[in-house]
Amino acid sequence: MTAKADWIGNSAFLSSSRVSNLSDTIFGVAMTLQASTLLPPILTLKGSVLDILHDMQGQFIAVALGFAISGSYWVVQQHRLAMTPTVTPVQTLLHFLFLFLFVLLPVSTGISGQFGETRPVVVIYGTHLMLIALVNLLLWIDVHRTAAAHAQIVRSSVALALFVMALALGAVKPVIATFLWFAVFATSFIGPSLARRFYGA
Repeated sequence: MTAKADWIGNSAFLSSSRVSNLSDTIFGVAMTLQASTLLPPILTLKGSVLDILHDMQGQFIAVALGFAISGSYWVVQQHRLAMTPTVTPVQTLLHFLFLFLFVLLPVSTGISGQFGETRPVVVIYGTHLMLIALVNLLLWIDVHRTAAAHAQIVRSSVALALFVMALALGAVKPVIATFLWFAVFATSFIGPSLARRFYGA
């Protein structure tokens, strides 16, 4: 009876390898689709190659930012799944939400590239990035119940704070948001040192 109950309980958990395979597929597709957002503007622009590149610099920056964010969170996702042999039902739901936000990232990236540094873009794109950072933090907090993740929680908290700040300040002065979005990448370097200071980890 006990063995059967254990089997039923364990069957509610997914192996992290299955989630990792799904993550690889979704991240790969999402990162590829972001480049496709460059096609519509290319078809409408005229002039020399240099003129086209100049006119599309905003789109290139948006795609580069979206690709870099996707790549960095893919690394985070792989690191997280490597720390957890199984994924709980709660984590499964959070993982699906996390991946769904990346499915939608090419859409907001296209909007950002098309309309540039404007308040509507900051609200749409900034909110999207903030939600990604929030779900990522929630995942790390849940993982921390079974595995030490002090540095990851600190780093994710700082990233979320920067995205919130970018959304708030960018709604007033949109150009500020872009600098704060790029500043998030610095959390990979300052996160571990902050964790050691706060937790001694």
